[in-house]
Amino acid sequence: MNKLRDLSCKCVPGLEGVSATQLGRLFPEDSSTAPLLSLLLESGIDGFNLASIVVSKDNAPVLLLPLFETRFDLSAFVDGWLKKLLKVAGRFIPSVFHPRVLGVGSLVGEWSEIGIDPRIDEETLDAACKMAFSALQTLAAELKSDIVALYNFNNYGKLPGDAFINKFNRVKYRACARLAIDFDSVEEYLGRLSRGARKDLHRKMRIAPEVRVIRSRDISPYLDRIYELYQETVARGPLALGAHNRLFFDKNCERVPGAEYTLYFVQEELVAFNLLVVKQEAMVDMFFCMDYGLGRTYNLYALSWLENIRTCLERKIPLYYAGQGTEKTKAHLGATFIPSFILFKHRLPVFDRLLIWPHAMTGKILSHLGFWPVASAAAPDGKVSGNSSDATPNPSKPNLPNPPAPLSGGASRQGRLKASPLIRGD
Repeated sequence: MNKLRDLSCKCVPGLEGVSATQLGRLFPEDSSTAPLLSLLLESGIDGFNLASIVVSKDNAPVLLLPLFETRFDLSAFVDGWLKKLLKVAGRFIPSVFHPRVLGVGSLVGEWSEIGIDPRIDEETLDAACKMAFSALQTLAAELKSDIVALYNFNNYGKLPGDAFINKFNRVKYRACARLAIDFDSVEEYLGRLSRGARKDLHRKMRIAPEVRVIRSRDISPYLDRIYELYQETVARGPLALGAHNRLFFDKNCERVPGAEYTLYFVQEELVAFNLLVVKQEAMVDMFFCMDYGLGRTYNLYALSWLENIRTCLERKIPLYYAGQGTEKTKAHLGATFIPSFILFKHRLPVFDRLLIWPHAMTGKILSHLGFWPVASAAAPDGKVSGNSSDATPNPSKPNLPNPPAPLSGGASRQGRLKASPLIRGD
């Protein structure tokens, strides 16, 4: 109890009262979470309110839960008779068909994490977690939230132990792909793939001379087109829960260390872009958006994948994180996977049962109706073979370093269930 008396806790809009230095201490330097959280607050994201639960000791934050609040409208993701049916159902049972969601986690990046001051001892951390999760439940009651969720976490997300989260239901979410760059050339990489995959990539590489590639941190001449490509991809996504604003793309390279764009041109027209965070310890693929028709014609998914491998080889970067979704395609390309999950509970326990039982069956039904993405969807220009992996770490690569701290929330080469419906793999 003495530890609790030493701590204070409050919920604040955005990151109010947390300085850049303090935020950087909670999310250490090898993470891009701190600058991304700040940028996301400045740029905003449609349909979401952002906040934080901050636990402090001696007026300095020692633990931070990034929060988001939104309305999950199931009718927004379907058309025709089902849309009309769900709109009617949402008026009668809003807590199920149009629930208010209070989430802990990040809306952009590979996975979510909690901010923790690395200097605090285990006893203080335990007391801070108790205080923060108690505040989360109080806030949910005040906001009349239907669902409290811990969104897109994995074993690297710094969640507290079972004592804090055992009252939540757990469901699998999309695994994050990673590729170890433990080869010396693209040809050596191709030689490790199956004969079919190697033949497929060689065929797709033939069109590469018709595609011009530029790497740049200054995208001001192309910003209009970049945002247009992003919006087009959002519009194609059946599960777009929100959309980033133009400022997010405009300021990303300025605010996020290591951020850069790879731009793909066909006949002088910008037809695709890839937003990456490139650091010496790893490359992280944040966004890939393309003109759907031209992207398929010019095999831009495959070409951009190989371009990112070349960048890693040139800069001697040992790991490439390629985001969530299209697991069969990425396994076909040699990736392994870090499993992710969502923890949640509904304010009415009967609906918890409805949401998790039986998960395999409901997942298939929701996928068929268009609510839940199929985990193994193929990339737009990819031939798919082989099975995806769901194990971490990769037993055949025992010396791989742990992943860097995430890009707070998301995603890349991935499907579209998060606020940013990011496109690598649609």
